Amino acid sequence: MSQPVERLAAAIDEHAENVAKFKRGELTPDQFRPMRLAMGVYAQLAHVKHMQRIKIPGGQLTAAQLEALAEVTERWGRGLAHVTTRQDIQLHYLEIEETIDLQRVLARAGVTTVGACADTLRNITSSHLAGVVEDEVFDVTPYAHALTDHFLFHEHNRRLPRKFKIGLSGSARDHAQIMINDVGLLAKVGDLGQGFAVYVAGGLGSTPEIAHLWREFIPVSDLLPVCEAVVSVFHRDGERKNRKKARLKFLLRKIGEAEFLRRLDEEFDRIKAARGDELAAEIARRASEYRESEPPPLSPSRDTLGDGAYARWKRTNTIPQKQPGYRVATVKLPLGDITSEQLKSLADISRRFSNGEVRATNTQNFVLRWVPEGQLLSLHRELSQIGLAEADAGHITDVVACPGGDYCTLAITKSMQVGSRIREHLVPNGSRQEADDFVSALGEFDIKISGCPNSCGQHHVADIGMTGLMVKGKDGVERPHYSLRVGGCCGPSARIGERLDGRIPEEETPKVIAAIARHYVAERAEGESFRDFVARKGAPEITRIGFAAAEGAAI
Repeated sequence: MSQPVERLAAAIDEHAENVAKFKRGELTPDQFRPMRLAMGVYAQLAHVKHMQRIKIPGGQLTAAQLEALAEVTERWGRGLAHVTTRQDIQLHYLEIEETIDLQRVLARAGVTTVGACADTLRNITSSHLAGVVEDEVFDVTPYAHALTDHFLFHEHNRRLPRKFKIGLSGSARDHAQIMINDVGLLAKVGDLGQGFAVYVAGGLGSTPEIAHLWREFIPVSDLLPVCEAVVSVFHRDGERKNRKKARLKFLLRKIGEAEFLRRLDEEFDRIKAARGDELAAEIARRASEYRESEPPPLSPSRDTLGDGAYARWKRTNTIPQKQPGYRVATVKLPLGDITSEQLKSLADISRRFSNGEVRATNTQNFVLRWVPEGQLLSLHRELSQIGLAEADAGHITDVVACPGGDYCTLAITKSMQVGSRIREHLVPNGSRQEADDFVSALGEFDIKISGCPNSCGQHHVADIGMTGLMVKGKDGVERPHYSLRVGGCCGPSARIGERLDGRIPEEETPKVIAAIARHYVAERAEGESFRDFVARKGAPEITRIGFAAAEGAAI
């Protein structure tokens, strides 16, 4: 991020002043709330502790920034950081005063928290594989950073009706999940060169919406006017009285798609006429300033047979880059958590085995790019020593979960605990090896868990998605349950998962998920994805198979 250090420092100074006023009683909690949120600070645990969200544009972190994150995690975050589904980092259990020095340490490393929460443009996401895979049109990372810098102190930022999200993907695989963003940008090449298809008004929450196509193609020179047009219409016409109806998708639903797109066209034309040349020059300049760290030289080929654990990790956690001789290695983080010591070690590992960077993924992992293939075995050994060499990234045991009731004041259930119990139910009375073999046979399969309907765990767009809720039993006692959806996905054919009938007690959900997965493996057609399997079999059959495993406990 290239924002002037002075502006970031001034924002932190203002935050420090607001904290002091709040502590002196000069600001009420309601007055202070939007001020702290605008600096990425949430209240948690009955408002006696706080969570700090840290923006990581495109998920991209240098080794030096990892070390800064390790420092603040160790000093103020109880030694544990959490990677989110929007490529952010979160720290928990903070005193409000601690967020000031924390933000200053991060700012010195070029990391900011400005706009990480509140009614702002949130962290701008992009594919963690941008620039290194064959099927992408072009590397979108420079534009993620350019948009971040342009909007960080924009006149509308911090003054929007509600939060606003932008994502960029370079290929149809849509690793940035553009179809659930307020603005989704898909790389394309047209007669005018590089550009984007533009999708608008996507989002999840309790009433999800898949984004709508606005423009088939815009050249990169029009990227800022296009994004400014959507932000401007949202700022002007978005709902400001009822926060539950204040996202961009609700404006589209209220006025209709045709009128919504007409207003975007009108605003785009106005901005283009007034400032088109200026904004085209700005995006070209900002994109040209982007630099990725230099890759390491290719090392001589070594014996990379390794043991069974290495072979499995290489198969499930690495992919070849389009640059010959290099691989991307996924560092699987259990439920998105990583310790301060692991962060420090990973910074060192990134310098020695890749290009001195990592990227956070929206599946709550890190990836190391530009790893010479001859270094993979040594890399695996180093990751093993710090407890980060677990295989099966992107498989059923690589669960995505929001922080849940362990951290969040809005959560209904403790979503992270459920994810850790799935493996033991995959093979009844079987061994760890049998479970691993089943995971391998199942292939890539995503489980996403949200502790409430807000969908921070993105349960709507998972192979199996779970939503936490409380259900009162016959004895009058409320207990945690989950509602399930199946067959959701992102990408150009994005769809919201189908809801299964009934609700499942929390302790039964791993058993139900395992039963559905086993049914899929046994009944799928050759090459059939789970989402296609759901479409063919139908939600009622999936419900019957899964709920039968709960031994009558589901309601």
